[in-house]
Amino acid sequence: MRKPKVALFSLTSCEGCQFALLDLGEKFFDFLREIDLIDFSLIEEIPFPKGKVEIDVSFVEGLPIKKEEINLLKKIRKESKILVAMGNCAALGGIPEMKNYQGRERTIRYIYKKLNVENPEIKEIDNFVKVDFYIPGCPINGEEFLKYAKELIKGKIPEFPQKPVCSECEHQGKETCFLRKREPCLGPITLAGCQAICPKNFQLCYGCRGILKNINPKGFLETLKKFKSPKEIEDNLEIFGIKDDIEKFLKL
Repeated sequence: MRKPKVALFSLTSCEGCQFALLDLGEKFFDFLREIDLIDFSLIEEIPFPKGKVEIDVSFVEGLPIKKEEINLLKKIRKESKILVAMGNCAALGGIPEMKNYQGRERTIRYIYKKLNVENPEIKEIDNFVKVDFYIPGCPINGEEFLKYAKELIKGKIPEFPQKPVCSECEHQGKETCFLRKREPCLGPITLAGCQAICPKNFQLCYGCRGILKNINPKGFLETLKKFKSPKEIEDNLEIFGIKDDIEKFLKL
């Protein structure tokens, strides 16, 4: 019986999402036995196969910064039946997108004082190719990956339950809730699925999984402005690249 052909590609990124898969240990390698693995750079550096390659599912981590990466991404799209943006960088621009908000030229000079280097605007991969599915998070949740990957390799496009991070948070409604303490936690507008790992560990949710589809965040942001300055709120929205999505809602 033919095994589905699967590839995990890495563009410019920290590769943390791929490490999240390796952290699954035996569970991940059991999954690999179900597929024909075409590419996974953390296991082995394999040049992209020459000629026409039909890949059932391609998972792409990171962002295309260089022209070579843009060309690779387009080739991946051409050869893939299903293309998945894997992780916050691929899906939302991630932490690298902060450069767009802070001024690209000024920001890059902190590192490259005199050297001329490529300094493009940071763009999510769906600015270059059609994306069929998004696996959110920074990094992704390995167990969540397995859950959805098993559907994807069967040719099915799953749907995420549209629930907020607060629905998974043990602090909801308690005095330890960040919002009750007048802190700008983004849990109420952020897609659940991470098991509220940050709030459970007494860290604010900064929206790395993206905002819910079935909400308009305007009222929530107005509430935050009652106890935080617009600049503080904006800084939080910039960390994982959800500022652009928020602005789209506000323009409706």
